[in-house]
Amino acid sequence: MSEQSSEQPSNVERAVAFFKQPVWQRLLETLYHKYIAQGRVGGQVTLLACTADEQREIVRFLGKRVPTGAAITVRLSEFQDALNASGFNCSLPELLATRFPERPQRTRPEQREQHVQAQQRFYTALSELSETLAPDSRAAQWLQHGPHGKEALFQRYKNRATEQQKNLLHIVSTIAQGLNRLPIPPHYERLSLFAQRISGDPHFLDTNTSSGRLFLQALSDTSLHTEDTDDAANEDPDTEPQDKEVQDKETANPQASSPTAEQDQQRLYRYYEAGLLIDTISSTVAVYNLAAAYDHTDQLDPLIHHAGQRILILPLRQLLAWERISATTQDIYLFENPQVFERIVDALNAINTPKALNTLQGHPASASHPLSTLICTAGWPSVATMRLLTLLTESQPTLTLHYSGDFDIQGLRIAAYLCAHYQQCSPWHFDPASYHVALHSETAQLDPKELATLSSSTSLSNRASLPTAFTPLIQTISTTKRKAYQEGITELLLHDIIAKTAAR
Repeated sequence: MSEQSSEQPSNVERAVAFFKQPVWQRLLETLYHKYIAQGRVGGQVTLLACTADEQREIVRFLGKRVPTGAAITVRLSEFQDALNASGFNCSLPELLATRFPERPQRTRPEQREQHVQAQQRFYTALSELSETLAPDSRAAQWLQHGPHGKEALFQRYKNRATEQQKNLLHIVSTIAQGLNRLPIPPHYERLSLFAQRISGDPHFLDTNTSSGRLFLQALSDTSLHTEDTDDAANEDPDTEPQDKEVQDKETANPQASSPTAEQDQQRLYRYYEAGLLIDTISSTVAVYNLAAAYDHTDQLDPLIHHAGQRILILPLRQLLAWERISATTQDIYLFENPQVFERIVDALNAINTPKALNTLQGHPASASHPLSTLICTAGWPSVATMRLLTLLTESQPTLTLHYSGDFDIQGLRIAAYLCAHYQQCSPWHFDPASYHVALHSETAQLDPKELATLSSSTSLSNRASLPTAFTPLIQTISTTKRKAYQEGITELLLHDIIAKTAAR
């Protein structure tokens, strides 16, 4: 007898068998979605376009009259009461779970609660990781105070799958350890070898990986030069970048001051600033008339002497071998465009003869007329350029750097970038008068996008806004609406250098 009883179906099983009849299909579907949405046996559902069979069975089961018509409204509480009064005597949630076993049974309120709990666990894990770091460490500065630290990571990843969050926590932990194990100046380390040392994977910090992009953001957050505008800092680490992997190139086209070239150079400078190197051969800078260079043993490098009045193309590798560099005069002139640089070098070499110097501005030839040191950035300053300028300004703090470039947003941004890095740097002929000299009768008009960029460049709300010193020039350009280039003031620049040389 007990065996027969044990084989009998349960109340809920009998209920499921009953409600599997086609006449109940639509009502059970509607009840399921309502219950999942609100998480309780409450509220009501309306069944539209009811058939006569549906009306008859619903009225019979509920045991009460309902308004006649094509639509029937059923309260979930009334349906539960009917279940209790029937021979099934089971709960509506039990019935729905057994009737639709292949469907999710967690209600929306339960899902929301579990989601909130999962977010809290993720935030707690990030906080605990952050709290394990020494308060004055670079990693703590990034996670606790950086724009891309703990709070930003939580907002970006709080709704990701648990496995993704676990993977992120592992990456964050590795990057935090790496930030606290960066090479100690003046030492440097190859990026891939550093990545191997901290993670066991030489490609861990490649910019085509989420870990590599997050590392760049961490470097940006902890940079000494927070005024830099690095677009890497605004990228989602999980988004593939448009540019080629940074390990494959040290520079973009050096003569193309495009946004991509700027971004590449700023990223490379982030690595260099942190003591990490990629390709030290491709990053170069053109320089004319250096006075001397000394290595780490304070030995004079004969390269400068043998170069004489020739232009030197110095790779970053060579500049890393030097500890000190001196310029020929207190004034160093920087040029954005290579052809302007070469024209002025040619002109200076032509006058650098006893006969020419005798007539230079009416002054007699003398050792007091040394030609100035000239540098060409060839667009956005490369890491090699920044290394050269750092060595010069640290070796001779009283130097003055004069920077000249095109009268466009890129030329202005380069000037602002250099002035922000070196207090000895000042814009050179970035003024309305020089702009008018550079204008040509055939000069093209600025397009609306260029004008809008110029206009927004002085806005305080713009993260990449330019210093107010450029405001008069920007207003003049915006009013004139015409392009002008450094080539248009070549002779003006040359005259300045010659006049300064003669005055010494």
